[in-house]
Amino acid sequence: MFTSEVRVHPGRVAGAAVACAVTAAGVGACLVLMTGVSGTGYAENSAAAATADSAQDLLSLLLTLLLMSAVLVTGSTVSLWTGQRLGQFAVLRALGVSARRLRAMAMLDVAALSLLSAVVGMGVGILPLARFVRQVMADNDLYPAAAGLPSPAVTVLEAAAVCMGTSVVAVVAALTAVLAAGRVRPIDLLKDNALAMAPSRRSPVRLGIGIALLVTTCLPLLVLMVVPMLPGMLKAALAPGLAPMIIPVLAVLAPWYVPLLVRPLGGLLRLLDRRVGRIAAAGLRAAPVRTTAVAVPVLLAVGLAAAMLGAGATMGEAVRDQTERGLRADGVVSAEPEHRLPAGATAFPGGTATPLVHTTVTAPKTFYDDSPEPVRAWGADARALPGVLDLDVEQGRLDALTGSSFAAGATQVEGHHWKIGQTVRLRLADGSSHRLRLAAVYGRDLAFPEFLLPGSLAMAHTPDAYAEQILLRGDITSWPKAAGQEVASRSAYLADLAPRSPQDDLAAHLIVAVVSGYALLAVANTCALAQRDRRAQRAHLRALGLTRWQLLRCVLYESSGGAVVGVVLSALTALICLTPLAAALGVHAVPTFDVPWTLGVLGAVLAAAALASALSARPLRDIREQFAGSAS
Repeated sequence: MFTSEVRVHPGRVAGAAVACAVTAAGVGACLVLMTGVSGTGYAENSAAAATADSAQDLLSLLLTLLLMSAVLVTGSTVSLWTGQRLGQFAVLRALGVSARRLRAMAMLDVAALSLLSAVVGMGVGILPLARFVRQVMADNDLYPAAAGLPSPAVTVLEAAAVCMGTSVVAVVAALTAVLAAGRVRPIDLLKDNALAMAPSRRSPVRLGIGIALLVTTCLPLLVLMVVPMLPGMLKAALAPGLAPMIIPVLAVLAPWYVPLLVRPLGGLLRLLDRRVGRIAAAGLRAAPVRTTAVAVPVLLAVGLAAAMLGAGATMGEAVRDQTERGLRADGVVSAEPEHRLPAGATAFPGGTATPLVHTTVTAPKTFYDDSPEPVRAWGADARALPGVLDLDVEQGRLDALTGSSFAAGATQVEGHHWKIGQTVRLRLADGSSHRLRLAAVYGRDLAFPEFLLPGSLAMAHTPDAYAEQILLRGDITSWPKAAGQEVASRSAYLADLAPRSPQDDLAAHLIVAVVSGYALLAVANTCALAQRDRRAQRAHLRALGLTRWQLLRCVLYESSGGAVVGVVLSALTALICLTPLAAALGVHAVPTFDVPWTLGVLGAVLAAAALASALSARPLRDIREQFAGSAS
């Protein structure tokens, strides 16, 4: 039966096959790169070791998102494919095949399709994709140059494991559709093509899976976000992590709420186009499975782009705002690549200079961080610092930052529950521990370091001390500029300010591009698959008087309707994830979004849905060709 299905209806299996092939290639490339970066020895605390850790974190996140995408997209695509085969299953049931055996046959079909597709995708794409991603990451300092790809034997073993894993993921994702195949009754043969159009039952199994995902993924993060002991900034940082958790839950529970969203959408279509809109609205209501299958990949692409890139844009806006409010200096001296600024420059003919000595501080353990990492800090002259920086001091005084004292940002103070005048044991850059007294607490710790030390203390306990920046007051044109230094006025510095590092931006955009490309392909496949079982309906509509252009509008309305449902869910997801972040940062009442990328992903998804539906439906064909196509 599977062989006949592939030979007679190749278009039906194309969507699921491409999804499995792309999943295998992407997951395999991630595993190969992770193995390559972890198999190389790096010097402790070296730049290569830090780059390797960052690469592993990025690849792990990308791998997680690819697996989530595979479950969502493959499950929706295979459900639609199974719905188109219900007529075949009804014939088998009439011939005496039991429901259990029918489910086993359907499960084997999914396993065979996914395994064969994964083998093809792995063989064709794993090495070229791994080499391409490695080159892109290495060019942007996200992958160690010394790390290569693993040996051929290791690559083959990983490829085999990924193929088997892809098949298992496809079968698990299609479990609801497989169970539905066993519920077909022989009497359903009388319904003919209406089988594929019938609304799907709300499976208790799917409801249980959705509730389980909600309890095990979303609720723990929500509980952490309301724990009183956690600092507000940490709670806000958890908010963007909700997106990969909320999207699967919304996808699994879609049959319960998609019909509710379709009703107002149908009313809008009827207002937009009285005759054709009414037909399109009826089509959306009649087949919520088809609407859900289109909405899920749209939710995946647009929702992830809006939430992930919006988190970076919101943080960047907050950094820019704090920098503009806090920088009082007339000019900023920065070092060019491969150069360092002197740590002791304090005066020049046209004014004063305040060097900000680069150092690190390691805070004590907390209940939510039992192995704290060193964080960036500055050493500075407390008397000169208020003239060049306004750190928004909330408690204490910066002029008390002398001797064995320190100042800390509000996030660190809130997380450790420190009080002004309290003595805290901190580990400095040279590894030595010191008991320092908290002299001041400041609020602008997002744009500026989380710790400030007296300049003499920082230089005494920082190996090879150098100034990260030198802030100038007075006539900046009289600064004796040396080789390797750049001098910029306050306005020029703020104009060129990059709130986030290029590596962070590239990592976020790389993840969004990969997942959105995967979802884009899924949208096109799903829309094309959804139109193939509606030939008879289109022929009847043409016979009832619809013109070619009216039928084209009807097809576009329906495909766009499913996409709009996904966009609404994406907006809801982004607001849930980013509103707490924007509130904690205090920049705007609503979060900031990466508008160009979000609109680009949205436009690409809508275009893919419309183009794939129109090409598959061929609404501009002659009425006789429509009836000939429905008969075949």
